[in-house]
Amino acid sequence: MPSIAQALKNFIVVTGIVILAGTSISVPTVPVEAKSFKHELNQAEQEELKYPEEITSKVMKTLKKETKGPLYYEEALEIIERLKKVEVMDSYLDAYGKKIESEEIRRIVEQIYEIDLNRVSELGAGKDEIYPEEIIEGVKSASPDAAISSLSKVEVMDFYLKSYGKKIDGQEIRRIINQIFGINLDGISSLEGSRVSLYSKDQWISRYDGDLFVVHTGLTDVDVWIYPTAYFTQQSGLSELPADLRDELIQLGFEYNEQVEAYYYENPEGESVSDEFKGRTLGTVIQFIQMNYSDL
Repeated sequence: MPSIAQALKNFIVVTGIVILAGTSISVPTVPVEAKSFKHELNQAEQEELKYPEEITSKVMKTLKKETKGPLYYEEALEIIERLKKVEVMDSYLDAYGKKIESEEIRRIVEQIYEIDLNRVSELGAGKDEIYPEEIIEGVKSASPDAAISSLSKVEVMDFYLKSYGKKIDGQEIRRIINQIFGINLDGISSLEGSRVSLYSKDQWISRYDGDLFVVHTGLTDVDVWIYPTAYFTQQSGLSELPADLRDELIQLGFEYNEQVEAYYYENPEGESVSDEFKGRTLGTVIQFIQMNYSDL
């Protein structure tokens, strides 16, 4: 994963190319220093920001720390706009500056990814599932008398992180969230620009204007179904999946289901489909888009 510093370097290179090509760009003659970014953010409308003000401010702080020369406010905003969600999360955590609590992690995930882990927990999905031994041992260490099968996912997360005992970074946080909630934040971040929407755990996990297809998983991730977006139908005139994509999904084990009016797969073992299967499914749909509908 590229670093914030690399993203900044790429931005500077692109800006230099634009200038050399003869295109004029307007920037302040005096840099807006990090201490002034907060004032600029206070004046900004939320619609101008990709992320909430608090997240944007902390990421700008990290950008400033990693920048040897002056950093302009508009430059910082543009860099943040281009960053992947995992990079924004890691940058925010770098600037956080104190031990991070379980509840705060869930708040950060909601602000950056717009995924409500508390709601996922409240739905009770997977309450009786078998967690990895690492998670079970961590919960037992923090609460020896707790019956893990009776705990909500939020409680499992709280107990496990209480027993963690060392500084935790963004990559490790995302790994733990995937183990407990079955939500792969790294994978979700990679969906940006793929033109595939993802609906899971009874909420939109990733969705952008111009997406062409929806990958929809059930509450416990046991089943998956795929259908076109309204935008795809409007632009292509097709109200169902293209025939070639249907054929590829059939090879993965999907079949048409009249009840959901989509191509559908259900794990015959009654367990959540694996990350590997999700990855193959998403990869199939994304590759199909790239080869057939990149200009739609």
